[in-house]
Order: sequence, then structure tokens, then C-alpha cells
Amino acid sequence: MVDQNLPNINSKVSFASGHIPEILKKLEKFLGVALSLRSTTGEVVCKTDYFNGPCSIIRGTERGRARCRKTYKNIEDRLLRRKKTFVNVCYAGFLVFAVPLEFRGEMVGTLLGSQILPLERDRIFSLESLFGHTAAAVGITRTEEFYKTFEKVRTLRPDLQRITFLQYLEEIGRNFINMAFADKNWDIFLKEMQSETPQFGRF
Repeated sequence: MVDQNLPNINSKVSFASGHIPEILKKLEKFLGVALSLRSTTGEVVCKTDYFNGPCSIIRGTERGRARCRKTYKNIEDRLLRRKKTFVNVCYAGFLVFAVPLEFRGEMVGTLLGSQILPLERDRIFSLESLFGHTAAAVGITRTEEFYKTFEKVRTLRPDLQRITFLQYLEEIGRNFINMAFADKNWDIFLKEMQSETPQFGRF
């Protein structure tokens, strides 16, 4: 019989400790995507530094920020219910990769990868036709500047690239779980990831 007075070890899982916040920011630059890490207790590890493309302009408007928060809340609520990885599209049209983080059978956090275009890299397309409705809806008037920021956005093709990236996030999440109890720095983390996943970052 389980002693109900025993402390829940999962409550001691903190992603804000040690080198995790620093590694998260370096991972964003290494992979070229915006990453968001949060514990299920509401602890935000760090706000992404990589929303320096179109999302930074969208989130700079009151309506855009509200819609973005609603999108992410819905995604995290879905993760809490299903506890399965999935790929979604935010209201603006970017891909969002969602991974639940579990420890001893209990979900303790969420890892999201976002601001990714769902188009082939070599495909010719009109940003205005795809994102003009978003710009108008949130009140962006400096559209030329808005579309120029898309140069910073990564594209993942709708095939093995997306599957591979989702697998990377799952592996990163497992490492973060271990790092909640170990003092690994960026160099050690990167070496282990490249050893365990030889193609890490090459997609």
C-alpha cells in the first residue's frame, strides 16, 4: 500500500535549474526554431529569444498576442489530455511541434517548437497570399517589414523532415528530464545528443 504522506518526487522536477535555460536558448540558434519549455506546475523556464521573425511582430500587437496565447494554451491543454506528441498549425499559419515531458509515468512539462513554415524550401510562394489575412487581422500596417522577417524562419518539408524534427524534440525532452537531476552544460549536452542521434540538427 502506498503511503499517501510520502512526497511526490515529480514535484521536484524543475527545468529552470542548472544549465537548462541556457541550453534551451543555444538550441534555438543551433536548430533555427523557437523553443518553449514549461512545467505542468506553470513554471516557465525561459521565454524564447528566437521569436525575432514575423512572430515578434504579430505578438507585438494586442490582438496578435492574445491569439498567440490562446493557441499555445489550447496546445498545452491537448498535451495534458492526450500525453502524445503531435504537430499543429497555429492561427497565423506556422507549424507547432508539441512534446509532453514525462517522469515516472507522470507528465511534468511541455516542450514546443514553433515559428516554422509548412512549405518546401524551394517552393515559390507569395507571403502576402498566405499571411496577408493574419497581418490584416492583427492590425500590422508595415507589411513590407513584416514579410522581410520571414527570411529568419525555418521551413520543414511535409515528409521525413517533420518526423525527424519531432523525434529530435522527443530526445531533447528526455535529456531535459535527466538534466533536472544532473548538472550538464551545453558542451556535454550537445556531445551526448550528437552521439545518440548522429543526424542531430541536420535536417
